[in-house]
Amino acid sequence: MPRYCSIVLGLLLSFPLQASITPNDFAFQARLEGSARDLQRIELPLEVLLVLTRGDLRDLAVFNADGKSLPLTVARTPAERSEQRRGLPFHEFSRFQAEQSKTVTTREQSSTDGALSEIETTQTVTVEARRADYLVELRPDSDTPHFDRIELAWKHEPAEQILELRVEAGNALDNLRVIQARKSLTNRGSDDIGWRSLDRVPRQHRYLRLTPSAGTEHFELLEVSGVYRETRPAPVLRHRLEPVTTEIDGRSLYRFSLPSRVQPAALRILPGEEHGSISGDLWGGDNDFDQARRIHYGFRQHNYSNDGIKPNQPLKLLRQYFPDYWIESRQTLAATPTVELEYPLYEVIFLGDGRAPYTLAWGNHAFQPVGAGLGEFFEGDLRAARERSALVRLGPVDEAGGSERLQPRMTLPWQKWLLWALLIGAALLTGRMALRLYREMNSPDT
Repeated sequence: MPRYCSIVLGLLLSFPLQASITPNDFAFQARLEGSARDLQRIELPLEVLLVLTRGDLRDLAVFNADGKSLPLTVARTPAERSEQRRGLPFHEFSRFQAEQSKTVTTREQSSTDGALSEIETTQTVTVEARRADYLVELRPDSDTPHFDRIELAWKHEPAEQILELRVEAGNALDNLRVIQARKSLTNRGSDDIGWRSLDRVPRQHRYLRLTPSAGTEHFELLEVSGVYRETRPAPVLRHRLEPVTTEIDGRSLYRFSLPSRVQPAALRILPGEEHGSISGDLWGGDNDFDQARRIHYGFRQHNYSNDGIKPNQPLKLLRQYFPDYWIESRQTLAATPTVELEYPLYEVIFLGDGRAPYTLAWGNHAFQPVGAGLGEFFEGDLRAARERSALVRLGPVDEAGGSERLQPRMTLPWQKWLLWALLIGAALLTGRMALRLYREMNSPDT
């Protein structure tokens, strides 16, 4: 009997884990645009972030056309890095360079009274070749960035010969130092950018001088570009809400709650009156102000928009999640301020299986994801996987299981009760068998 009880117990306890999830297990759903790539990504709009019930954004799933959930991972959209070019002015300093001398022989013939005479003259001629030094301005103005490399476009003769330059740098024309004595360049036969550019250029230098080697007969610089990397801040999503005025121990406070479990990265406090400012303290806690923690002491926020005024800087929030916040102003405000929450832009990267159309479903307070995220299985870093993916967009949002999925559900712990019942039953059965065996051992007939 105990053996059969253990089998039944195992089957009952494992049944919920084997049940597959469906879009109806979540509050909302939206169809995705089609894409032929296996690796795809979705930018989560603000309406998704504001209803998620897990701080790690894992109460969502992607389903194929057959209703099967697909492997996915959630990551922040990174800052955008791009390579930029800026043309640089340069100046030519032409000069004639004496090369090897050549001997030139000339002959003159003349006829006098029928007699033919010839005069031969030999002279040494110096061959001169035109080459040019060039001075490049690395910092023509104060806004010029630091360059990773300098790209060149030129013509030289002999064209089939590798061009060799002496590269000098400095801040004064009479005090330039050599940074590369013989830099080899070529316009042909290589796609390697190193054969057409100069690297290791010292920062904060104003000038760069390029001098061709003696074997170059002609050198003409056509274009100079400075190449640098520009990083744009990661995109953010903004959500505004109105705090509620409250009195606590004689102190006037403005209270607001976060709309979901997703933690904002920062917030701005905008004064209610036009062209105003506010200073005070920001507190964070969980429903009880007496247990709240002061996050920002003596902050200053404004809504000035005049030229020359610094923009209103956001207040960074802690990674620790606080559902409730209180603003304590140090001056009496004529109107209630507005709070602007700043969320990072998140992306869902998932692996399609070719069974489109795909559906994104989200919002389930009871959802517990099983297993590791897809990000742990990528070769290389997540950024490289993101660049390989195709960006698809959400279609119209529809209800799936309904907004009641966002609230915690009171469920009976039947598994726990069943476990205790089976354990108690097994204990009673074992005790009964032991009592029966004891009685048989002590029976007078034995």
